[in-house]
Amino acid sequence: MITFASATIRAVCDTLLPRVSAAAGDSPETATLLGLSASDAGIDQIVAAVLPALAPHVQAAVAATFAALGPDFAGAGPDERTTAWRAALTAPETYPGAIILQSTVLAMFYTVPDAEATNPTWPAIGFPGPLLPPPSESEFPKTLRTVGVGDDLTADAVVIGSGAGGGVAAARLSAAGLRVLVLEKGSYRNEPDLPQLEALSFPNLYLGGGFLWSTTASVGLLAGSTVGGGTTVNSMACLPTPGYVLDEWRARGMAGLDEFGDHLGDVLRRINATPANTVHNRVNQVLIRGFEVAGLAWQTLARNARDDDARYCGECNAGCLTGCKQSTMKTFLQDASDSGARLLPDCDVREILSADGRATGVRATVGGADVVIRAPIVVLAAGALASPALLLASGLGGPAAGRNLHVHPSYFMSGVFEEDVNGWAGQILTSVSHEFDRVAGEHGFVIEAAPMGLGFWTALTPWHDGASHKREQLRLRHVSGVWGFARDHGSGRVELGPDGMPLIHWDLDDEVDLAVVRRCHVELAKLLRAAGASEIFTFLPGDPRWHAGEDFDAFLDVLAELDGADVLTLSAHQSGTCATGTVVDGRGRLLDVRGVYVADASALPTAPGVNPMVSIEAYAAKTAGHIVEDFRSPGR
Repeated sequence: MITFASATIRAVCDTLLPRVSAAAGDSPETATLLGLSASDAGIDQIVAAVLPALAPHVQAAVAATFAALGPDFAGAGPDERTTAWRAALTAPETYPGAIILQSTVLAMFYTVPDAEATNPTWPAIGFPGPLLPPPSESEFPKTLRTVGVGDDLTADAVVIGSGAGGGVAAARLSAAGLRVLVLEKGSYRNEPDLPQLEALSFPNLYLGGGFLWSTTASVGLLAGSTVGGGTTVNSMACLPTPGYVLDEWRARGMAGLDEFGDHLGDVLRRINATPANTVHNRVNQVLIRGFEVAGLAWQTLARNARDDDARYCGECNAGCLTGCKQSTMKTFLQDASDSGARLLPDCDVREILSADGRATGVRATVGGADVVIRAPIVVLAAGALASPALLLASGLGGPAAGRNLHVHPSYFMSGVFEEDVNGWAGQILTSVSHEFDRVAGEHGFVIEAAPMGLGFWTALTPWHDGASHKREQLRLRHVSGVWGFARDHGSGRVELGPDGMPLIHWDLDDEVDLAVVRRCHVELAKLLRAAGASEIFTFLPGDPRWHAGEDFDAFLDVLAELDGADVLTLSAHQSGTCATGTVVDGRGRLLDVRGVYVADASALPTAPGVNPMVSIEAYAAKTAGHIVEDFRSPGR
């Protein structure tokens, strides 16, 4: 186990967020933010508690950064520590640990609440904090049928995962008369359990407690890990799978695609996905203004919502505390439960069991107890990061398991505007442009408004020194973000980590993807300027910026020459790691063991190119139909 010196942790935290003297004219709220150091807020103690719980490769990366800082770092002066930290952010051997630690510290400082559910930085920023108290259990009772380890756990089919893939598969199988048991690694948290704050919600709702990082910190990844999976925490953008992508999947051997449109239609109706539920917040209004000035086509997104209420949507990625989001927890899992399916939450499946080439069940841990669950059908739907890791832990899937990782590489850009934007308020993803879907063959990027969670934005804004970073956040209410995510051509891989978690390898080294990344940054900058931004900046480590009056073409030239090492990539959509044609057949069946099916994004052979939720749900519905056919015709 790696140990971390508390003095070094504190020194790093206070280097990133030192006490800063207020200037003449600063408001009392601003003076409070500036005068508060990370250790004043107890962030160093939180970091010291969190570090031992991080993945082994992340701990090793942080340890390498600390070793490079040296034993004298804690006793050095502020300027010397700032210089040393900047060096850590630029050296390849220390960058992974530095960027992971830095983003963690910055996010915690601005989001961790006190006992009164507030934070002393919020008044200066203009962030309102929670808009509602958590509702009561009587208002939102848990309605899914749950079981424990002492109950009957036999089943015709066990479904591993309860998100877009597992939720739909469970509903379809249960409706067909199969006895279904859903196994979910995360907890069953519904509206009363969602405190509407990133710092409290993310550790309980996302795989790994928040961002997972690749081995080189080239990409930070978000993946849901709770009942409902990603559908509980995503931004509710519902876009059908493009036809040219379906053609690729058909060419890779995926069966049943002639009915895929029917599955999509059924899914969209069940989750009430319609543009009538959409209300554009200020971030989307700014983006739409940019689209129209630039002459780009755009459309209003359909959202899987109960209605068009926009008052409490800003913390959508921390879960919906009003029950508006029609996640699988509210729809397909409820359908499954109503048909007799059972849910076992807090169940960490460690191995898929098989004998004589057939599935026999799974081995899992629940509350520290080992449990063997017997079933002739195992439906794997743990997500494109966890599903291949489980196959690898089970010795299944063949040599292609974990390969072909697609991440929809995502890039963010900020525009500073005179008007108040308050990007944390209102519905998050409500507008989209497909003008650049195919700028490099069949590959390109989608443009949408950026979700502007407070922790996300403060954590990833480039850092030069503690004072300037704090000053940057004081104008966050005037910042409007835009997001472009690419349909990646290259791929990475997932391995099984020493802690049983997925170990992710991915680098921006594919020439097609590099061309798309450059074009993406150029077009995002043009959009923000068209929308009226007076300043434009990025999440790029080198922090290229443009201010009104400067040479805009020169700024675009910088963006057009980006290389892989110049870019911080983020990912909210992963796919491909148990791909059709290499790991599963066209019906979703594992190639090397009968009775195991994959019903999530990991089975998609190429990246969907759009927000993937409904594509995954439609694929799961299709796969569930094949499972039912096979169950009723065992010799098939």
